[in-house]
Amino acid sequence: MQRKPFWKLLLAGLGYMVLGNLMSAIMTIAASVVANIAAIMVVLFILTLFVFYSLCFTVAFKDGQHERLLVKNHRVESASSKRWTLAGVIMLVVMLIPSILLFIDAKVRLFDGFLIPYRMICGMIYPLSLAMGVNYADIELLPDFYPLIFAACYVLIPLATTLGFVFGFEDKFNPDKFMYEKK
Repeated sequence: MQRKPFWKLLLAGLGYMVLGNLMSAIMTIAASVVANIAAIMVVLFILTLFVFYSLCFTVAFKDGQHERLLVKNHRVESASSKRWTLAGVIMLVVMLIPSILLFIDAKVRLFDGFLIPYRMICGMIYPLSLAMGVNYADIELLPDFYPLIFAACYVLIPLATTLGFVFGFEDKFNPDKFMYEKK
């Protein structure tokens, strides 16, 4: 048992991030029957935020548990929590690329109909875009600041991955620690 290389952690993080966006897009498409009700879209956006950030948290949490076992068995001297902060920043940069392309497309009109694939790539943003009234495929009508708002939704990825690693390494969710704590 040894520490996983950084590139494997990053691939796992990117995979969970893609899964979170895919699950969010599927949830939004399933709720498209009631997409004209803004309150339902806001609740759906909160749920997609929860799904996406839970998966980002989970991948780092699992690695934190693995690191705790490595330190406990004296395989490594100390844990490396900065790895997940760096992985979270890289994951954030990857998720900012579609929003930057959407912003450029709104200005220059590079791609034809990029808003529809953008919603599938960034599934967490899909219900927010519907709640904000972006339910058309015509990019000309998109205000300039909307891609910036969409990009801002991903800002908490490094925090989620860092917290996931810390909670996994410190065994915060162990029921014996908080249910049977000695006082």
